[in-house]
Amino acid sequence: MQQQRILVLIPAGGIGSRAQTENNHYPKQYRKIADKTMLEHSVNALLAHPMVHSIHIGVSASDTWINQLNLPEQCSVHKTGGEMRADTVLNTLNALDITELDWVLVHDAARPGLPFDVLDKLIRTCLEKKQGGILALPVGDTVKQARTSEDIPSIEKTIPRCGLWLAQTPQMFRAKLLQKALQQVKQNQFEATDEASAMEFMGYPVLLVQGHWRNLKVTWPSDFELMEKCL
Repeated sequence: MQQQRILVLIPAGGIGSRAQTENNHYPKQYRKIADKTMLEHSVNALLAHPMVHSIHIGVSASDTWINQLNLPEQCSVHKTGGEMRADTVLNTLNALDITELDWVLVHDAARPGLPFDVLDKLIRTCLEKKQGGILALPVGDTVKQARTSEDIPSIEKTIPRCGLWLAQTPQMFRAKLLQKALQQVKQNQFEATDEASAMEFMGYPVLLVQGHWRNLKVTWPSDFELMEKCL
């Protein structure tokens, strides 16, 4: 009899050019924070949850850095990196033997500060509601839309922040449904910037589960210093 599993997929096929500095030109997921690479911190944060069955990391075919890591036995590496994030996720899902019962958590390698209680809340909420969902934060700041046709951007207008959320990861969905959604957005040449946008494209409802500021995505060089203080 098939059992329900929670798989984790980490798309790590990019290089994170915005996070690179003069002294660090390698992909940001392999830059060390404290004594481990950012990718290893993210893996450990996910494996801390007892309901996580296994972790699958999608990397580019030319990635050699991944071989230098001492990953836990629950992890497997797939040379499935694509041109876009959605391609990497779909390629990795296609490489797995998933069933109708399986769930998948897709998590950014660049979010190493994922707190256990936030991950637990997402998993339990999705399982209880039998519905996919994502971690996200309500927008607290005033939002400005920029006029970008000038050398220095200026304000075009203020956008009401009521109802606006900032998406985080993990994003949790039935694995087969996500696979189908990603196939459809690819066929329709729709740009899915995250897994939720692919599910939205298909008309599936997506839950919003409140995340945490510690689960920030390391994007800029200064983010590494902040994250090092958190870990």
